[in-house]
Amino acid sequence: MKNWKFIDIYLKSKNLIFKEKEVLAPYTTIKIGGPCMRMIFPKSVEELIDLLVFLEREEVPYFILGGGSNLLVGDKGFEGVIINLRKLEGIKIIKKEKNKLVIKALAGTSINKLVSFGFKEGFSGLEFLVGVPATLGGAIKMNAGAFNSSVSEVVKKVELYKNGEVKVVSSSSDLWGYRWFKEEGVILSAELELLKKEREKIWLRMKSFIEKRKKTQPFLERTFGSVFKNPPCCYAGWFIEACGLKGFQIGRAKISEKHANFIVNLGGARAEEVIKLIQKAQEEVYLRFQTFLEPEVKFLGCNL
Repeated sequence: MKNWKFIDIYLKSKNLIFKEKEVLAPYTTIKIGGPCMRMIFPKSVEELIDLLVFLEREEVPYFILGGGSNLLVGDKGFEGVIINLRKLEGIKIIKKEKNKLVIKALAGTSINKLVSFGFKEGFSGLEFLVGVPATLGGAIKMNAGAFNSSVSEVVKKVELYKNGEVKVVSSSSDLWGYRWFKEEGVILSAELELLKKEREKIWLRMKSFIEKRKKTQPFLERTFGSVFKNPPCCYAGWFIEACGLKGFQIGRAKISEKHANFIVNLGGARAEEVIKLIQKAQEEVYLRFQTFLEPEVKFLGCNL
C-alpha cells in the first residue's frame, strides 16, 4: 500500500496540478474505465521529468496518458498514477525554408493542432491523421498510420526520458515497425519535417480523409480506434466481417456495423464486455482462417 499522503505532499510542494481518485472513462475515447489513485497534469518537460524521477524512486506505478485513444481501461481502474499530458503542449518552428518546415512539438500536443499548424503555414505531412483524437507522443509510440501513410515518415528526432536520463534519437528505419516505435522510454517532444504545399491542396487532402473516415468508420461514436493490427495478408476488419460478426453485441458493447475492426460503446459499456468481444473475434477468425488477430489497442488495469 503506497503512502499517498506522502505523494500528495510532494505534488503540492512542486505545485503540480493533480486529482485524487479520478475516473478515467471521460479521458478515453471509448468512455470506459474506473478510477486511478492520482491523475497528474505536468505543464512542462521539466515538471514531467522531475515527476518521473520521483515516481520511479518511490516505486509508484504510473501510466502516460495522451488523447485516450487506442486504450481500454479496466472497470476497476488503475492502482497507480496517471500522468496526463494534455497540458504539455506547444509547437515552435526550428527551421523554415522554401520547400521544407522543421517544427518541434511537445508530446502532449494534439495531432489535429499539428495538422492545423501545418495548414496555416502552408506545409504538408500529417493530413492523413486529421480527425484522429491522439497526441504526438501517443502517435509516435504506436507509429500511428492511415491511408498508406505513417507518422514515421515525418518524424526526424525524438526526445525521450528513460532510466533517469534524457536522450535524443534521430529517426531511422530500424527504429520503426508496424504500429510500433522500438525505442523505449517516455516521449517528451519530437521534431517533424513538413513539405511545402499549396493551402488549397492541403485543405482538399484534409477534407478527403475526413470524408473517408465518416464514410467507412464509426467516426462520431465512442470507440478506441482500430481493435486489431492488420495481418500481413489482409485487413483485420475483412476477417471479422467474413465471420459474420458485424453488429455482434455483448451487453452495451458492439462490433461496429460500419467497420468490423471497431468496437462501439453504446453507452454504459463495461471493459469486460469489450474484452469478450475481442476474444470472440479472435476465436472466430482463428477457427475459420487459422489467423491470429493481434490487438492494436493497449490495456490498462485489465487483461485480455
